[in-house]
Amino acid sequence: MVRKILIVLLATALSLSLMACSRDDGDKKPAGKITIGSKNFTEQIILGEMLALFIEDQTEIKVERKLNLGGTMICFGALKQGDLDLYPEYTGTGLTAILKQKAITDPDTVLKTVKSEFKKQYDLVWLEPFGFNNTYTLTMRGDHARELGVSQISDLQKYRDNLKSGFTAEFMERPDGYPGLIKHYGFEFAVRPKDFDPGLMYKAVSEGSVDVICAFATDGRIPAYGLKVLEDDKRFFPPYHAAPLIRAATLKKYPQLTKVLNILADRIDNDKMATMNYRVDKQGVGHRQVAEEFLRSNGLIK
Repeated sequence: MVRKILIVLLATALSLSLMACSRDDGDKKPAGKITIGSKNFTEQIILGEMLALFIEDQTEIKVERKLNLGGTMICFGALKQGDLDLYPEYTGTGLTAILKQKAITDPDTVLKTVKSEFKKQYDLVWLEPFGFNNTYTLTMRGDHARELGVSQISDLQKYRDNLKSGFTAEFMERPDGYPGLIKHYGFEFAVRPKDFDPGLMYKAVSEGSVDVICAFATDGRIPAYGLKVLEDDKRFFPPYHAAPLIRAATLKKYPQLTKVLNILADRIDNDKMATMNYRVDKQGVGHRQVAEEFLRSNGLIK
């Protein structure tokens, strides 16, 4: 009799244990793995880390990081081929550098266009923008700009024979970079601009090796080096709102990512992004630490 009771009790315990395991498995968020990339400059690496950290916190998905890969076409090519599932991209870059369309100054039209065309042509999805507009701009040393009375891009025409310029290789090739700029404004520098790595360009202008450089509006090195952002008085540069660009196949496999990543929409303005860039570029804080600090301070992760 005692033996029968023990057998019943053991069977009941085993059944309850299996039921509990079944419930636990059902409550778990779907696991899996995705790969996140970024281009080869500070802001991109911060955003790549931010996306990775947030996904890891909000889901059970494992994240492989392939950050600091290179320029636009390297990341975009890797995304199309499936080597990446996701990377942060800019609407203006998508419009002009990838779709090869003319620059548009209305941000809503740009976002609507890239959303439609990327889905149709590449089966890629733009999620909601982070909130900041890292448009291209031209900058000079603040004291030099004041000395010449230069406050907007058109003012440079008077000094085109004497000013030395330096731009990144990508800016020199993009239709929304130097080629489009000189056509739109009707002048170019007498001496061909020097090619610079993005990390060396700011030091060069601050030391006087060049007088004018291209820059991004959210770059923390602009205030750090006391640079003057020249007004785009003829409205050449299109809006560059950063947003997650992701494979539709990845969203089909992990549909929760749309809701999760759209939580980051409109969370970062230009000042916040510039501050994060400054923390890395001038204060030497790690990209991952800066991204994590932002997410924690804004109550996005614990």
